[in-house]
Amino acid sequence: MFKAILILKIPGNWIGELCTSCDLSVKVLRCVPVDDSRRKCLISVESPPDMTGTALAEHILRIEPTCRIDLTETGPGRHIGTVFKCACALCSAVSESGCFLDSASSFPDGRIKWEIEGPNSRSIYSLVDKVRVLGCEVEIEDIFQPRKRSDLTPSQERVLRIAYEVGYFEIPKKITLDSLSSKLDMSKSTLDVMLRRAEKKIVEGYFDS
Repeated sequence: MFKAILILKIPGNWIGELCTSCDLSVKVLRCVPVDDSRRKCLISVESPPDMTGTALAEHILRIEPTCRIDLTETGPGRHIGTVFKCACALCSAVSESGCFLDSASSFPDGRIKWEIEGPNSRSIYSLVDKVRVLGCEVEIEDIFQPRKRSDLTPSQERVLRIAYEVGYFEIPKKITLDSLSSKLDMSKSTLDVMLRRAEKKIVEGYFDS
């Protein structure tokens, strides 16, 4: 697999508009299809400390009125939640090129950083061409083939990364196991076992090295 970091300026993108109209940042931690016409995104948002989840949801709905939002406040100005929205041309471009969106994050000026994975470099360049045809500005920051860091499965690595990014491993925790399992649509026991097995592999790799 190849990975790429792309910097995009997407006209009319709700995340870009949200970040330029409000003093906040957004990360898309996971994006999966619900069916042929809808996508479910797991997001984390850092906003001004006095912004409530209700106010944040209202801001999003003003920009993207057809989406459905479920947000949980994990601390002052910190939110995690899911956004259900119709699939867009960009989603189709990612799928058609054989790639998938690993994560996305926003810049204050409305640009979006995509972390993309694809089976080879050709698939990533194909995605870049498709996105440019759709009227987006794209800068390729990096394309690389990651070295194997551990024997984590793709599912373990993804769940461990999301848990880390939303503050599960911080002291004190910024999100509970119950809340994290709910956001990932996994049972608490399944998630607990997956995290423990991933942590064991990382610790074993550290001492073996």
